[in-house]
Amino acid sequence: MFFTLEVTIPALTTESAPKLDILKLAAGVITHISNKFPAGCHGLVGVRLFHEESQIIPIGRGSWVRGDDETVPSPEYYDLGKGAKELEFVGINEDDTYPHTVTVRVNVLPKEAASLMPLISFIEKLAKRIFGE
Repeated sequence: MFFTLEVTIPALTTESAPKLDILKLAAGVITHISNKFPAGCHGLVGVRLFHEESQIIPIGRGSWVRGDDETVPSPEYYDLGKGAKELEFVGINEDDTYPHTVTVRVNVLPKEAASLMPLISFIEKLAKRIFGE
């Protein structure tokens, strides 16, 4: 299942008063997350994603995912378990003039399907090695 969230972060949105939003998900395992930053962000927009109290994107408290005219991918294997089926979006915008809209994309698979992902990836890599690209 594929989920998206678009969040517009006003100019001068600081870490002490960040833009917050919630992305509701289905039960299962997160297999991929990406954050799309529009042109013009110039690294001034930062994003964090939390599941309950755990910061899952980026790894490491205090850090931010930043970008400019790019999508920052993050392959994951994060089991939502019995906890909340949502991610909390936290965003800042150090640009003093313009708001910026960040798009978060999340892929969630049932646990049974997600557990096969490493095996499928291994088989794909092996086939490319044997048969070429």
